[in-house]
Amino acid sequence: WQALAIEDEAAEEALQRATVEAGHRDRRLQWAEVPHELASLISEDSNERHAAIAVARGVEGLGDPWDAWLGRLAAYRDRFGHVKVRFLSTIFGHTLGRWAREQRDIWKRGLLPSRKVARLKGMGFMLDLESEIFAQGLAELRKYVMFKRKRVVPLSYLTDDGFPLGQWVVEQRTKQRRNKLTPRQIELLREAYFLWRPAETPSLFFTHPEDPEAAAITRALEEELRRLRWQPVGERRRYFRSLVLKHHPDISESEHAGSTITFLAEVKDWFLAGS
Repeated sequence: WQALAIEDEAAEEALQRATVEAGHRDRRLQWAEVPHELASLISEDSNERHAAIAVARGVEGLGDPWDAWLGRLAAYRDRFGHVKVRFLSTIFGHTLGRWAREQRDIWKRGLLPSRKVARLKGMGFMLDLESEIFAQGLAELRKYVMFKRKRVVPLSYLTDDGFPLGQWVVEQRTKQRRNKLTPRQIELLREAYFLWRPAETPSLFFTHPEDPEAAAITRALEEELRRLRWQPVGERRRYFRSLVLKHHPDISESEHAGSTITFLAEVKDWFLAGS
């Protein structure tokens, strides 16, 4: 089964369907219940009982448990006529409500694979429209940062699926400035932006003085700069200017002013990059 699933996409999809069906029935499938796509992969000369056992082992050993839960959701829909699952709801003794809440949370964070999103939506299991768009944008932003290895998204950028990621990013920054993003949304955006951190590698950008007292100053600055890095560029520029004025040797009386200004000069491009 494992070899088939790896080499044959149709076999993988057939195994997914069988796993959903097993979850829907909450038991091993009898031979007559095995999806045709999967049954066709088994030799016609096989004993039906042995073939059913082989399918069950494939489902239990290689099937995605998520698909079994999807089958349970389908059973819930068949029984109650909807998929508005309350947190304490169960089916066949399984805590379906808890699972449903977990899926919505993962979905909102943009971490639910598109295949699973499509399967849930196909059953009528939805987020509210605004949350769904945010989740999609977050998922696309994660992919962009990971694969493009940069955080600046051009305004005109469209994903392969046609999602206007550049425009979406601008909208999120506008909402953030107007305090229309929740703390959780801000946290998720920050996490997405910092999936790739080459510009934050200490050996490249955060070289600190050898003097312990001077290093204590620059490390404190590093921590603050990291915290503010996601803020709009205008705010970052104002803050950086205030640091330069505060620590400039012509103004500061600190004996470490020179090394502090050198540190700020080295991290300026990183801190002010992006829009």
